[in-house]
Amino acid sequence: MALLSLALAVAALVAGALPHPGMFVGLGLAIAALGTGWIGWQRRHSPGAHRLTAAVGLGVAAMALALGGARYAVTLFAVSKLTALVGG
Repeated sequence: MALLSLALAVAALVAGALPHPGMFVGLGLAIAALGTGWIGWQRRHSPGAHRLTAAVGLGVAAMALALGGARYAVTLFAVSKLTALVGG
């Protein structure tokens, strides 16, 4: 679970930097990484390295989710301003 969380989080960061559908794929991957990271971190019987890797995956996924959400908000703001400019 820990390595899966970290891989999903890194994929979310990469997908968030790509054009149009990348933002939505990045948000989805970040949510999946948060879920798997949380499950991996809560396993008390796992070795410390696995729990630490899951925690790093959680952190990177949170950053990817924040960046994806900010990109989505800026996109909505830009579309709103362009619509007002056109007079729609």
